[in-house]
Amino acid sequence: MFIKNTFRKPIVKNLSILVLGTVIAQLIFIGFQVILRRLYSPNDFGAFAVYMSLLGIAATLTSFRYEQAIVLPKDEKTGNHLLGLSVTLSLLFSLLLGIGCWFFTQQIADWFSIPTERLTWLYWLPISILLFGMYQALNYYLIRIKWFALSSNNKIVRRLTEGTVQSAFGKWYLSIGLVVGDMLGQLANIIHAGFKIRSKISIKELFSITGMKTAAKQYRSFPLQNGIPSLMNALSLLLPILIINRLFDSQTTGYFDLARMVLILPLSLVTASLSQVLLQRFAQMKNEQASIKKEVLAVFISLSAIAILFATVIDVWGIQLFTFVFGNEWSDSGTYAKILVWAFALKFVISPFNIVFTAFEKIGILSLWQMFYFILILSLNWIPFKGIEQFLTVYLLFELISYFVAAVMDAGLIIKYEKNLRK
Repeated sequence: MFIKNTFRKPIVKNLSILVLGTVIAQLIFIGFQVILRRLYSPNDFGAFAVYMSLLGIAATLTSFRYEQAIVLPKDEKTGNHLLGLSVTLSLLFSLLLGIGCWFFTQQIADWFSIPTERLTWLYWLPISILLFGMYQALNYYLIRIKWFALSSNNKIVRRLTEGTVQSAFGKWYLSIGLVVGDMLGQLANIIHAGFKIRSKISIKELFSITGMKTAAKQYRSFPLQNGIPSLMNALSLLLPILIINRLFDSQTTGYFDLARMVLILPLSLVTASLSQVLLQRFAQMKNEQASIKKEVLAVFISLSAIAILFATVIDVWGIQLFTFVFGNEWSDSGTYAKILVWAFALKFVISPFNIVFTAFEKIGILSLWQMFYFILILSLNWIPFKGIEQFLTVYLLFELISYFVAAVMDAGLIIKYEKNLRK
């Protein structure tokens, strides 16, 4: 009866729609990866991992996290103004970054150990960031209006476009195809979503200067408080790529990138969509002063079961699976995955619940954890490692410590909320 009632809950229904699209999109992504890992070298993927890490870090600043506030307002106009504000800020940030990339190309390349033959990739980075920022804002708007099916379809459109373009360039032995494919995938998302919602949004209202100013002021806590934890989170997630590239080489970075990609697969299949649904659901239930205890417990049990199963498979058959699926050239990635899998399993279970700090507007508390996590990861840059496996072992320890602390903080906030309801 408990399970039956759980699956009738709106959060599970909405999540199932998002997860279905995400699962299909990720299966398409993995299918293309099997092909692409044979068309491009570990060096190519190592360079692309550095590019995507820079993109991921910069993307947290594009709209100063106003896109996350899109789901919160009760009135439609404020939500529309936040969408317009997010797109406008993304454009301005990308223009500013483009100027920096143009005048300081060599300095940026030297700082991040980017080889000379990849310098031209930096000129594409501002465009990638603009497209990513626009899509993120549109996706939160789709969540706001509960168009979960369209959000799911978008993920499929992106992966099909991205994989097709990257495969075509790979046949021509052009490594820039990895970058072009990612950009066109994001562009396809924007066009697909924009075409569908054009009748719901007035462009004049969307980019109303007065409306955007008012929305920016009303939700100014997001850039002030949420911007820092979001940046810290991105840095903590993506810095290992940049550190490995600096301490070792692009080939090792490529092996690590594939291991991380496979380990993040459950996260990308479930938790990204889950976090968006939880944000909308918890914000709604907070406004209604309703209990979230049963839904939290149901989600926690489900995630734990998936995490244990996945981690066991990788721990036992990791090297064989990587070799079979991606080719003998990628066996080192299987070794890396076996070392890291249990840390990623813990992250899979805990990370979706961090959204409670946003939903309950307690972002300042989350910032403390983000800073702690960031400092641990950043310290990897100065530890004298004897080899990549020693690096991965210390990285594993830091991840386990960080997410155990996050679990305690999440539980404390939820328990406090439930106690306040009973007063």
